[in-house]
Formats: sequence, C-alpha cells, structure tokens
Amino acid sequence: MEQAGMFMIKLCSDHAAYEAVPRKRLRVDIASLKVLLERKGDCDVALWTPQLMVIRRQDASEVTIVDDGRMIIRNVADQDTARRIAETLLPDEVMKKSLPRVL
Repeated sequence: MEQAGMFMIKLCSDHAAYEAVPRKRLRVDIASLKVLLERKGDCDVALWTPQLMVIRRQDASEVTIVDDGRMIIRNVADQDTARRIAETLLPDEVMKKSLPRVL
C-alpha cells in the first residue's frame, strides 16, 4: 500500500483496480464535482447520484468517486498512475466543510 500524498493507494482484492482512501476525513460535493468535470470536458460522467459518481477519462481509465473521498480507479497500468489520478481529481472547490464530530 502506497502512503505518499493525500491518499493511501492499494490494489483491490480482485487485482483489477486500485482503491484510493483519503488520509484525512473528506466530504465531497458530488454535484459540484460533476459540473466542474463536465465543464473541463476531459471525461464523461457515466453515472452519478448525490453519494457517488463514475467517470470515464480520455485515457480510458474509469474512476468511481464516493462522497467521503474514496475512489476506485480502474484501467490504469500501475499504482503511481492511480495515485496521480486520485491526487488531481478533487479540487478544493468541491470539498465541503467537515461537520464537527458528535460524541
């Protein structure tokens, strides 16, 4: 498991994809991310709900993004490529402010 950067990257159990898990708790505004990615035009939104979305990038990779920041990254050659995708996919403007934890 790779631990450099904002995400921990590990190979999924089926060895067909990589999982990117945020090192810190995140909350992603999926609707805002959808709009931003559609404006950029470098990927297609295959599916989206308020909780998750699936995108297909121009490089043929596919990324499932969950509103807690976790990602499943498919069709990439290696862990470094998966890490680069995860680290660049979530701009600050789609991050929601974290709610305080209730004890």
